[in-house]
Amino acid sequence: MEVEEESGVVIIGGGICGLATALALHRNGIASVILEKCQNLRATGAAIVVQPNGWRALEYLGLGVASLLR
Repeated sequence: MEVEEESGVVIIGGGICGLATALALHRNGIASVILEKCQNLRATGAAIVVQPNGWRALEYLGLGVASLLR
């Protein structure tokens, strides 16, 4: 049996972080799919904290702030 290999990213959560990540991946030619449990949009959310090493890793991968501003 042949197994078809696909590559891409699954993003859990369609909040601001999930959507920004999907946008950055898309702009860098990486396919992604967002999984969100809520059926409706909400005006509330939560904040996240990304430590300096996390930002450096995102920049190295081409997914940092600079890639979002393109």
